[in-house]
Amino acid sequence: MKIQRRLELLEKRLMSEPIMLLMPDGRTETLRGRRYYTLDLFKRAWEGDRMPELELIAQSISSTEPGGGHMLDMVRAILNRAADDGSADDTQCPHNVAEDL
Repeated sequence: MKIQRRLELLEKRLMSEPIMLLMPDGRTETLRGRRYYTLDLFKRAWEGDRMPELELIAQSISSTEPGGGHMLDMVRAILNRAADDGSADDTQCPHNVAEDL
């Protein structure tokens, strides 16, 4: 039962921590979302969606995610690669996404 409680507290903390984006001009933007928010952003970027949150991510230079994750670095790479080579509608996996990071 103690492990169950610890997992619930961890999940609650991760859900309440915002994502901080550092913008080129030095200001920060905050994104908040529920449990699988970053995964949803990744999926939307992959599909070529350009919702306002994704535009902020594309313009940002770095991010701080709950738990020290780096999902938004991947999202930023996908968005900026699509903008650089015009492949926003391309649904196939890039040859090597790691090179873009």
